Amino acid sequence: MRTCRFCDFVNHLVNRPAAYFDQSRQGPNIQLMKAVFTIGVALGLASVLAGAGLYPWIDHPRLPSRTQVMANGGRAEQFVVRLPLDKINTIGTTELGVRGDGYPASAVLPEDLRGAPLLLEHFKVRDTEGNVIGVAIRHTTSSGQDAETAWAITVPSRGTLRLAGTEMPAGLDAALAAAGGTVDEPWAGDLRFSMTDESSEEAPGGRVVGGSGEFRGLSGVYSESWLITGVGEDGELRGTIELSTVTYQGP
Repeated sequence: MRTCRFCDFVNHLVNRPAAYFDQSRQGPNIQLMKAVFTIGVALGLASVLAGAGLYPWIDHPRLPSRTQVMANGGRAEQFVVRLPLDKINTIGTTELGVRGDGYPASAVLPEDLRGAPLLLEHFKVRDTEGNVIGVAIRHTTSSGQDAETAWAITVPSRGTLRLAGTEMPAGLDAALAAAGGTVDEPWAGDLRFSMTDESSEEAPGGRVVGGSGEFRGLSGVYSESWLITGVGEDGELRGTIELSTVTYQGP
């Protein structure tokens, strides 16, 4: 008997589904239950979203640090960027040469910055074994004959290393032209260009200016070398960027 009543109830809902959602045909208890159910779903979803922000869903694997201890107690480490494979984004102006070409092509500076000699580059960064270990941001501004460069290399399992140096604007373009290359057509060769100023005998290259995590409080020097092996059909540079750092604890 109970089974028949249940079947009649189901058939009634199937034949008249709108009645189930019609508030005027429902008693106060049913409406209250639906309200509680709706609020419960909303609170549950909010809890999931809040938990997603607090719970460390991604546990970044820590690869072995490819470092070498120096005789003076410092630590040497090299970071590598492969071009064009590791390029994420580039936005710049023509004053800083071929490196200022937008990547992707649709990437452009805001209109109020297009007249400034500015270059923003984002890369994936690797260790000397070729493993991708983080990302690197390179910002360059020019004030005439010199350009100031700032690197921020972030390795999720270790922290962020910050570098600062000086370079010659469009220096890479001049070196490429001297080697017989151009970005207007494909070219293959072997060009090694030092981006950092190596002329100072006291402190050649750039400076390590600290960081966060295990890089906190570090000082030291770095050199930036571009090894260009060719230019692609679309004018993209091919080769590697090598950032060689020597760091030590303290000012």
